Amino acid sequence: MPSQGLSPQGGTPSMIKSLSRRTFLATASGSLTAPALARAATFDVDVAIVGAGSAGLAAGHTLVAAGYKVAILEASNRIGGRAFTDTTTFGLPFDRGCSWLHSADVNPYTPMAREWGYTLKNHDNPGEAMFVGNSKPTTSERSAYDLAWRATLDGLLAAGQQGLDAPASDVLPKDMPWSGVSQTWLGPLSMGVDFADMSPADWWSLAQVEPNVLVMEGFGTVVARYGADLPITFNAPVTAIDHGSNPVRVESAAGTVTARAAIVTVSTGVLAAEKIRFTPGLPNRTLTGIDGLPMGLLAKVPLLFDGTRLGLKAQEWLAYKVPEVMPAQACYFLTWPFDTNLMIGFVGGSFGWELSAAGHDAAVDFARGELRAMLGADVDKHIIKGDFTDWANEPWVLGGYAAERPGQHGARAALAEPISERLFLAGEALAGAYAMTCGGANMSGSNVARNVIQALR
Repeated sequence: MPSQGLSPQGGTPSMIKSLSRRTFLATASGSLTAPALARAATFDVDVAIVGAGSAGLAAGHTLVAAGYKVAILEASNRIGGRAFTDTTTFGLPFDRGCSWLHSADVNPYTPMAREWGYTLKNHDNPGEAMFVGNSKPTTSERSAYDLAWRATLDGLLAAGQQGLDAPASDVLPKDMPWSGVSQTWLGPLSMGVDFADMSPADWWSLAQVEPNVLVMEGFGTVVARYGADLPITFNAPVTAIDHGSNPVRVESAAGTVTARAAIVTVSTGVLAAEKIRFTPGLPNRTLTGIDGLPMGLLAKVPLLFDGTRLGLKAQEWLAYKVPEVMPAQACYFLTWPFDTNLMIGFVGGSFGWELSAAGHDAAVDFARGELRAMLGADVDKHIIKGDFTDWANEPWVLGGYAAERPGQHGARAALAEPISERLFLAGEALAGAYAMTCGGANMSGSNVARNVIQALR
């Protein structure tokens, strides 16, 4: 789920770390009171759960622990959704989706990872190698960079505090030198959207993500282990849900499941694409919420090197000056996580969608070209293999994570309301202060499951 990779706040230059723009909220999402359900005459399970990502797994665990029978229907052939550790492409763990345990002090996966013996590393204060063309910035250029960071953050802070629900691009100084870098970090590479498509009110409503923690064995492996004992049917994309009947009927490629209630944890991209037919149709407030929460995009371009370090340190950021004309065509890198031979490029926002449309080879070629521009033509001979995480075209995801459109702040809250007395939504988009994160999706799933338990009693 960021989050797919980076976070709405994480991993940018150290000066951002001291600028707390908002405080943590007490819970991941508001607890909604659900109506009591009439008991069905016959049903296969108490609750059908659509999706075996972080929210679906948390809902399943919460319900099973309370003594309810569940069925989890997953469209793909694996657990985790946007949390997926790939160990085959490069012969070492690579998180294709979520990478960081954001807000690790309250993240539900942190105690699991520690109990299970995973190797964790704090990533709150990474260094940054910055380039202007093929050179390091001068003292005056570095000062201009810091000034742009401050101006960008001050603009967002002021707008967020005022609840401004207009494009974030409207609150920034125009044509400020180096503002292209700060906008790229805070927009496409954090929120998954360009500043023109980003609401300061949405940005402000999200919790700070520190402490950030990386998992050497892969965050996706933690999520997969968490779901290993749940009753999951794979390769079972859900195509229709009749929540007007009693019991609820959930149709999938694996057959029909009847249940007293259903929890749907698919992305807003899947909901917007109408991949699931709902009977009765979704109410206007839910449709408005879906429209107000389109999927942003953060994708990765991992490159495997031959062991050469190119003068770059492990677990630092590698970035470069881009033009102030937005959106920028930019790919910024995380170098050698856990001292492996991987360098992971990040692209997001409209340019991420553009590269996704161009395809795998175009994305890898772009990342290689940006490295050549900074480090010289010889860099190519050290790259063994490249890849691209094409979440934009993953049919049961269709993006990275959801960001509110400017002018539609409140869409998260609207979408979190129960659709009917038997149908509920959960997921990263509905995780309140912890939206856009895998831990937040878990919190959302648990909270919604508790609401369902209340309704089933």
